[in-house]
Amino acid sequence: MYVGVIDVINEEVESAEMVRDRVLMAAEYIPANQLGTTDDCGFSPFSDDIATSRDTAFAKIAARVEGTRLASDKLG
Repeated sequence: MYVGVIDVINEEVESAEMVRDRVLMAAEYIPANQLGTTDDCGFSPFSDDIATSRDTAFAKIAARVEGTRLASDKLG
């Protein structure tokens, strides 16, 4: 099962708390020292991609960074 912490196709910006919860869920299956989040190529422009604006992409990245920090604080 794949659960991403950020949906790069959906315009709705995830909250940091939503990202935190998704990271904590992943930590139930993946050892914390092997767990991390990163941006993949999902935000790269496609010739027909007009759904994700630059502002939305940056807001999603900010939510991922903050949510990962929150999860890290909880995981220790």
